[in-house]
Amino acid sequence: MQIALPPDKECVRTRALGPAFFTERTLAAYLAVSDRTIRNWIRRGELPSYKLGASRRIDPADVEDFLARHRDAAA
Repeated sequence: MQIALPPDKECVRTRALGPAFFTERTLAAYLAVSDRTIRNWIRRGELPSYKLGASRRIDPADVEDFLARHRDAAA
């Protein structure tokens, strides 16, 4: 599954072919949930993230795994 990132300058692209990461805000917008929900998932250890300075980055592969786990739990 390919994840299309929203056209937001807070979304970080390292290189044209390199990985792209979500910020808490861009992931919240992508999933249509609040920033607080994203922070809660991270705090509870349900969603892995990387702390870089004062901000967090979330790998799209981790988001895909998170969604798959929750899709299986809901089914």
